[in-house]
Amino acid sequence: MPLHDTPTTFDSLICCPLTPPGVGAIAVIALCGDKSWSIVCECVEGFKTKLPESPQPGRLYFGKFYDDTEAIDEVILAPQHGSAGNVVGVDISGHGGIRVVERILMMLTERGASLVPPDSVASCNPTNDGMRATIAADAMRRLIRATTRRAARFLMLQIELLPIAYIEIIDAAKCGNVNNARAKLQALIEQSNRAANLLTPPKISVIGPPNAGKSSLVNALSGRGEVIVSDTEGTTRDWVTVAVVIDGVGLTLIDTAGLRDAPTSLEDIAIARGRSAAKESSLRICVIDRSTATRADLDDAASKVETNDIFVANKSDLPAARDWAVFAKFSTANVIEISASTGDGIDHLRAAIVRRIGLSDFDDQAAAEFNADRLGKICNVYRTNANSSTSLAEQIEGIFVRGS
Repeated sequence: MPLHDTPTTFDSLICCPLTPPGVGAIAVIALCGDKSWSIVCECVEGFKTKLPESPQPGRLYFGKFYDDTEAIDEVILAPQHGSAGNVVGVDISGHGGIRVVERILMMLTERGASLVPPDSVASCNPTNDGMRATIAADAMRRLIRATTRRAARFLMLQIELLPIAYIEIIDAAKCGNVNNARAKLQALIEQSNRAANLLTPPKISVIGPPNAGKSSLVNALSGRGEVIVSDTEGTTRDWVTVAVVIDGVGLTLIDTAGLRDAPTSLEDIAIARGRSAAKESSLRICVIDRSTATRADLDDAASKVETNDIFVANKSDLPAARDWAVFAKFSTANVIEISASTGDGIDHLRAAIVRRIGLSDFDDQAAAEFNADRLGKICNVYRTNANSSTSLAEQIEGIFVRGS
């Protein structure tokens, strides 16, 4: 449906795509100028309420972007504010289709925006100091590799939130409040360490004996039938990776070959690769078949489960093996019972996965450093400046001013 009748033109209004065409699942378009928010409001309808006349700093807005006849895409809007609190630009995040980007840019240019190279947008906001400009440029580069909308929203928020957090730490240090500055810096570091799993999909290995249902479990978690399953033991001859999204978090599931003593050199190689992949994973899901496992099998599996592993008993839709009831009653192992074929218990398992990687209570709207090199530097600043507030402030400023 049309949201406007006639095009509107404004001076000093520019736009450009910030992400390359055809790369990644997310596309970001920058609209820069004093009239940018009013232009966006002509084209976007909020999902639940109308977009406000004056958007709040550090907040994202969601809606549908329309042309004259129909909705083009669902978008995330990240208003950019100047030092006086006025909106000086808007970053528009949508899906990465080339045609979608072209249609959004066409609507913006019809309203008076000039299409320019990305470098022009970096300098169009006179309030961008070195810190904010550096963080914004880094965030846009990371957006190209964002695997989920949640990760993209998080990065776009950091353009506003992270400079504010650094400035608060620097100001507290310069005022002599060293304990307060260090507490804020510690909180930022802790949040940043947790954010890594949101931005870079953690590797999760699914391990267990042959025919425990590992491939079926991977299929159930992904919601797709990407891994071939069979009742024949050892069907998975090598490890297979499958990308999944759980609660907006991108993950890489590794379906390993059945861990056993292999009768052939080919299987032996596959099992060795599976063990290697499991060691390099952030998390392991250890799967057993509760319908056939003996007490010896169960005790052996439980003894190999490490602290951060998730112990899963599959095939809860089938009659339990004789030894299962005794094991379940007396074992101290925390076991999640599921059926990969029917889906029973899968939601419980998904929640456990997100909890184990530290994102179940993660605050997406808190400041976090997403640049690994810069995070290493601020961690070093935290370690080496226990008492000197002046040095703490100078070193954080120096990371951005001198890149040191």
